[in-house]
Amino acid sequence: MQNATLRPIPLLQRSLELLSPIYTPLLILASPGFFIPVIAEIIPLLGGVLNLAYGVVGVPILGGAALLLVDQHLKQQPAVLGNSLDQAVSKAVPLVLGSILLGFIILGGSLLFLIPGIYLGVRLAFLPCAIALEEQGAIDGIKYSWKLVQGRWWGVFWAFLAVGLIFGIPILILSTIVGSIGAALNWRLLVVVVIGAVTVAITPIFNIFTVLLFRSLQEIQRQNP
Repeated sequence: MQNATLRPIPLLQRSLELLSPIYTPLLILASPGFFIPVIAEIIPLLGGVLNLAYGVVGVPILGGAALLLVDQHLKQQPAVLGNSLDQAVSKAVPLVLGSILLGFIILGGSLLFLIPGIYLGVRLAFLPCAIALEEQGAIDGIKYSWKLVQGRWWGVFWAFLAVGLIFGIPILILSTIVGSIGAALNWRLLVVVVIGAVTVAITPIFNIFTVLLFRSLQEIQRQNP
């Protein structure tokens, strides 16, 4: 990968440049994140079951498929939704197990104090990439991400924080406005629909940003072992 960098703005610009050809399949992969909360609002019991299944199984597998699709596009290979899904399903066990382990590790760190949870979250942020893109297992993926971020924690933290703020602040403002309207009209579903739609709409950008950051870290590690 040329011009490897951890700077968030160039990475975000590159993410937007790569977005158009793969936006639709990435949006399809992210779409359950919109539909399931809407269902949960209308039918709470069914929504609760779907939310649990999606959080434990759906998110890791569909997220892995998104990473694979982005990486294929980045390598100028055919980025086909079906192929990416097939590959992610073949890695379902490590993806799901890795997601569960990551959740417990971050939760354990957060229970101690917030800062350990943040630290661990950044060190292990590339566990899904390690599994999906580098054929690592769940445990080896933890080790891979840990070593990859070593010595570059602040750069990775700032990259994710900056992008989170760039998108998070407008979403927060929108949530406040829509929430006020929804409360006034007693339309809670309106809030769920609008915020869900916006969140899912920007998820493909974050997918691309994550893969670019992952590949940049690998290149920097090769240049500075």
